[in-house]
Amino acid sequence: MKALILAAGMGARLRPLNLDLPKPLIEIKGKPLILWNIEKLRNSGITEIVINLFYKGEQIKEFLGTGSDYGVNILYSEEEELLGTGGGIGNALDLLGKDPFLMISADVWTDFNMTNMALDESLLAHLILKNNPVSHPEGDLSLQKGFVRDSFGAMRLTFSGVAIMNPYIFKNINQRKYELWESVLKPACSKELVTGELYEGTIFNVNTPEDLERLDALLHEG
Repeated sequence: MKALILAAGMGARLRPLNLDLPKPLIEIKGKPLILWNIEKLRNSGITEIVINLFYKGEQIKEFLGTGSDYGVNILYSEEEELLGTGGGIGNALDLLGKDPFLMISADVWTDFNMTNMALDESLLAHLILKNNPVSHPEGDLSLQKGFVRDSFGAMRLTFSGVAIMNPYIFKNINQRKYELWESVLKPACSKELVTGELYEGTIFNVNTPEDLERLDALLHEG
């Protein structure tokens, strides 16, 4: 299985920490965020990695290179303009191939076990979900009998930024710039083609300086 790391975003909420470097290169416990994920993927047996780039992407390429120093092979999907979470993945499909791939946002830190992750042939995606953080109490979606739905009145959860997806889910997308949930996942959810699971371990989405401080403190505590 290949992996896609989403690393193109501007990270506006993390300013001024990322005025001179992209968010994925901000360090946690002396190691850039994106490197935590690359090492986790490698240790899970995933060594073929695609990274999409936009904001200060040349710095990420310079830091990681081909990935050989970290035991992986990295290809880059570069965007001339921000294409959105969906468009960024769609733009990278030629590099990802025809088999299901693992997707993770570069600003995610998690202890979730990615070893042996797989996608059922009858499905188009499987999402890793987390309990709603204080900053996002309404959640993103609901989980009902294992299926992800866009509905209220059931347990609402937040998408962690980790998923497995079948490239076929992008087949009928004819636009270039679009968001993953509205244009891709939501229509598939309505057909019961997307499952999910709640992970109650550690999943940090680093969006603000406060998030960065909390994660750094957590890791220093061991």
